[in-house]
Amino acid sequence: MNISHSDSKAITITNRICHMVQLFLHGRSNCLIRKDDQTLINGESCTYSLSLSQIDDHTLVLDEQVLAFKGNRMTHRHWLFVNHDGWVMENAGRNGASLDSELLTIELLDLLERLEGIKEGTTPRFDVPVAPRGTHSLDATNLLKNKSARVFTLSAAGLVMAVLFLSLFISTMQYGRMLKTVLTMNDIISSTSRSSNETIDDLSSEMGRINLELANLKEVVFQEKEAFEFNKKQTSMNLRWLASRFPRSSSSRATAYEYLADRIDEAATYGEMVYQLSRLPENNDQAETLMATDRSNRLSMNHYQPVFSGLILPVNTGTASDAESVFMISSGFIEHRLSPLGYGGVKPHLAVDLINLDNIIKITDNNEIIRDESQPGFVQSVYKGTLVESGFDWVYGWSAEVRHELIPDVLELYPKAKYWSSFYAHMDSEIDLEENSVLEAGDYIGKIGSTGKSTGPHLHFELRVYHPMGSEISPNGPFDRINPYRRNRRTVQK
Repeated sequence: MNISHSDSKAITITNRICHMVQLFLHGRSNCLIRKDDQTLINGESCTYSLSLSQIDDHTLVLDEQVLAFKGNRMTHRHWLFVNHDGWVMENAGRNGASLDSELLTIELLDLLERLEGIKEGTTPRFDVPVAPRGTHSLDATNLLKNKSARVFTLSAAGLVMAVLFLSLFISTMQYGRMLKTVLTMNDIISSTSRSSNETIDDLSSEMGRINLELANLKEVVFQEKEAFEFNKKQTSMNLRWLASRFPRSSSSRATAYEYLADRIDEAATYGEMVYQLSRLPENNDQAETLMATDRSNRLSMNHYQPVFSGLILPVNTGTASDAESVFMISSGFIEHRLSPLGYGGVKPHLAVDLINLDNIIKITDNNEIIRDESQPGFVQSVYKGTLVESGFDWVYGWSAEVRHELIPDVLELYPKAKYWSSFYAHMDSEIDLEENSVLEAGDYIGKIGSTGKSTGPHLHFELRVYHPMGSEISPNGPFDRINPYRRNRRTVQK
């Protein structure tokens, strides 16, 4: 029996009832309220019991019983409310029979009155329960006062009127037939009452079993949650312990293990834990690639600014507006670092490596970066200048150097500087430019590649300042390498 969506009054009453039931439950799944020595509307004493159960977030069940001391008479009401974007009554019955839809609003008002009375300690008088099981006489006065038996009352009233009518025509042959009908109706009512009581007993037993199963399920869920938290903590502690045991030559692996331990601490499921454990690097190469390519560890070029004003990014994807968010520094400018190529020892990395993350599909066990069909990007001149050298060697692969005229920012750092240059390495192939070609900022030089001694497609980018006191020597004279990028102050503060 569903409440029509157009019956706004019944819906309002239903929502008030469900709200009060949740207040009584106060976070519990069920509770029982019993009121002894209550008074019926005819002055007799009775006992009232109310069982409240919340099956889940969307289902409430109410069971009411009124037991009269005199004659052991009982009325049972059953209510089922379901939340479909608002509480509605899904089913309701009295003594095993559905409530009359025409009297539904009145029955809901009576239920609300009883709940409010319990809350305020002023329980109203109850309707007189039906006759006990096995009684065939009809007490018309009690039935009329009992709202929970209105359907039977209406039937009995009709029969009484028929008897009164027949009494005026007692001489007719229809009297016997009508009397037989009345007796048959009494038998049907008695049989229905017995069936309803049996159904109530079965339902009460089933509700008890369901409540027990729910309690056991809650206990199992709680234990599983505690076990998951313990296993997660134990796994992250083991990773941190392993990280502390790595020698100095495996510092990249130690850093990656610490990083993955942090990710496991944040995991919400066993699946997330297994995924993080599957990413454990087997060597420094894999560790550095993991730290460089993991999205949660990503810091794009939006967070950096060039050391000299007017410089643009040395890489692009064809859409200049997205370059700063697509590319990141996978290996920064440091005086010393462990060799990423597995040769051992500590070597300087006086450059920055730039990588395009949007092309990466996966990293193989051999630390090879697998990309999709799109290009990893191309190399472009960071400032206007002249191509002074290009070629190939076994370390840098295909490379190019562009010479730039002096600017105030360079002279501020190196007052005796002669000129400065930008150096691009590991390109995909030989560049299609002749030496002494004049380039503007943003002019195409070549494709990003992985030639020479490289762990994967990226651009090795340097800034060189040529001056008499330079620490490195080349055919073009002494020079120093400087860090091309600095972190934005705004990012550092965060």
